[in-house]
Amino acid sequence: MAQAAFAAFERADYLESERLWRAATEQHPKEGLGWANLAVALIINASDKMTLGVLPTGEPLQRLEEALSATERAEALGAADGILLNSRGNALGLLQRWGEARAAYAAATTLSPRDFESIPRSNEALALMQLEEPAQAEALVRRIMRRDPNFVDAFALLAAVRWMQGDPGGTARAIAQLCGGGDGRMWCARYSTEQVVLGRWTPRAVEAYRELLKEKSVQLELKNGLI
Repeated sequence: MAQAAFAAFERADYLESERLWRAATEQHPKEGLGWANLAVALIINASDKMTLGVLPTGEPLQRLEEALSATERAEALGAADGILLNSRGNALGLLQRWGEARAAYAAATTLSPRDFESIPRSNEALALMQLEEPAQAEALVRRIMRRDPNFVDAFALLAAVRWMQGDPGGTARAIAQLCGGGDGRMWCARYSTEQVVLGRWTPRAVEAYRELLKEKSVQLELKNGLI
């Protein structure tokens, strides 16, 4: 059953993956992996029916509450790791419980290996941006840039946190960094619209990115990066 659930997830059939993982947890309730993967599928399926910044109701709310319960079951069974706690943060964020989400992401970072830690750390930065703590968010973003310079999203996040702090010059410099390097032209094109952050970033972070793209100095850096 687990193999079929993984296969459904790989082909992006998340409803089928959810169904199979739920069945797996019913058959093997003491297997933490099943609960952890059920939580991931539930979160994806909930988010697919949500609107950015709008509190969930109905089926999405039920799925998110079930996802939180699933992460708790997985943790109780010894399956706590960075991925599980990052999933918990995602569920809490979709529920707009930002303080709790930030704490979950911080805990996820602590438990994550070096090749995964940038994901929960960037998510914590996004939660801090939603909590209107851009200076704290910037400290995390800069740490990502030092430890994982190939994590391109960090440069866009830096642009957004500098924008939130009223620094258009710093914003433009961050975009220039994003557009630099060997693959800079590709990343510059990808990050030239807000679409790249929709569905991934928190509402205030998305709004900051949407607004900074209107700044002339940022537009110039994007234009130069595409030459």
